[in-house]
Amino acid sequence: MNIGGLALRPTGNKLRGMQVALFAVQSLDGYITRRQTAGDAFASEADRVHFREAIRACDACVMGGTTYDLSKTRMRPEAFPALRRVVWTRNPEARAAERLPGVLEFTSESPVETAARLRADGRRRCAVLGGGQVNAAWLEAGLVDELWLTVESALFGEGTPLAGSHGRPGTERRLLLREAKVLAEGGPVLLRYDVQK
Repeated sequence: MNIGGLALRPTGNKLRGMQVALFAVQSLDGYITRRQTAGDAFASEADRVHFREAIRACDACVMGGTTYDLSKTRMRPEAFPALRRVVWTRNPEARAAERLPGVLEFTSESPVETAARLRADGRRRCAVLGGGQVNAAWLEAGLVDELWLTVESALFGEGTPLAGSHGRPGTERRLLLREAKVLAEGGPVLLRYDVQK
């Protein structure tokens, strides 16, 4: 499979049967939000094009409640009909009216439980789409096989780090750079890493 000229190759744990790729866009100084403003409104059009291509190669995705709320219109079911969406929330019952069986669900289960359920449902490639707490939880659980990181040409000085709070020892991982690509003149740069296990 190929996304924007970058070849996808199976790197996932074969025993798990599902590849997990974490997708994120961040500032050059490592923040996935601009100061305290949630969302990826700062992302360039080049990254948005890359993301649309990348998400079409997935059949499931996991995101936090804030990420879901900010991306409802872009991630609507008719735009990505094959994509099963799982939204992490502390109170899934409060969102029961939004649930669409097999398409959109809300859960408070662990990353391992979510991954096992998606794998049992036949899902082959799951995208982790953040925010920081979701990214950290999936990294801490050792479930992320690949990290696709778009680095925008900007410095924010503060915001939400890629994997939640700095200093969380469970998120420490060695990465192996597989691809680097300039998405547009002057940036952003897309970096694809394998997560070492």
